[in-house]
Amino acid sequence: MKRFFVTLSLAMLLSMPVRALAEKVVIAFAVWPPYTMMENGQPSGIDIEIARELCRRVGTESGFRELPWTRALNYLENGKADALLTPKQTEEREKFMYYPSEPIRIEKRVILVPKGSGIKITKLDDLKDKNIGVVRGYAYSPEFDNYQGVKKTVCDDDQQLVTILVKKRVSIIAGVEELSSRYLCKKAGLETEVAYALDGKPTYIAFSKKLGEKGKALADKFSEALKKLKEEGFIEKVQSKYF
Repeated sequence: MKRFFVTLSLAMLLSMPVRALAEKVVIAFAVWPPYTMMENGQPSGIDIEIARELCRRVGTESGFRELPWTRALNYLENGKADALLTPKQTEEREKFMYYPSEPIRIEKRVILVPKGSGIKITKLDDLKDKNIGVVRGYAYSPEFDNYQGVKKTVCDDDQQLVTILVKKRVSIIAGVEELSSRYLCKKAGLETEVAYALDGKPTYIAFSKKLGEKGKALADKFSEALKKLKEEGFIEKVQSKYF
């Protein structure tokens, strides 16, 4: 009789759809094109595609929750979300986040100019007395933020920043992230190029410490899977869809 129930249980388990057996990881994100977006009511973008593939490779289902950034952080801290795209590592966040050893990318803050403009910047002093577009409240780099020799036209967000460049109100902008700024410029019909690199910091897919040891284990698994994605050229292939 015992053998019958064991056999029956095994048969029922094997008959279940694979997706029903997979554990789901709920990933919070804030909209930040082209990395994280909502298109036709569905999550999309570079980081969304990477996260989906990572979940597939470690044997979990992926679920996404679009939230304002501060609320997304709160959800991770309180365990309402399992993971978050794509925070930088800080001492404060380490209190409630597990970080993988492997970052998704290095976030590059840059000075952008229209392609073919001929503007050359090899040091910050080359910006002296020039008018440059920036976004209110953004921290670019200590060197740039404290530089007094440049006039800054302050915008409310990235989209407004791109608009003043397209309309030629400024000929130089500071982008808090290279690919995001270039993507928005391209959508507005303007090709840009990097004139000067300001700073670079790693960003991650982080996991909630409310998950306990499971969260740490997920961080380790995702880190190893992410290394393989990079080795295989998966990240570059995904990025090429947006540029």
